[in-house]
Amino acid sequence: MTTTIVHPSLENLQQFSGSFDIEKLLQSEGVLPWLLANGWNYDDESCLIANIIDESTSLDQVWDSEEFDFKALPDELKEKLNQIFEHFYL
Repeated sequence: MTTTIVHPSLENLQQFSGSFDIEKLLQSEGVLPWLLANGWNYDDESCLIANIIDESTSLDQVWDSEEFDFKALPDELKEKLNQIFEHFYL
């Protein structure tokens, strides 16, 4: 299985244009734009995931989070998260 991660851009986030200010979101250094550009829905779960990742200082801290069970995610989403993590922790 090959997973391709797309960079957050105006085009990749266009489907969410009614939910928030895309220009402001694109200026964010957080992970939420990456999640949305790569298929996560703009909902409480994706916002929680983004907050956990943004506040964590290591991959282990993310995977061991008590707030969200990252290990219960489907393999495809885990793979996407791993690739997104590379932009924040490596």
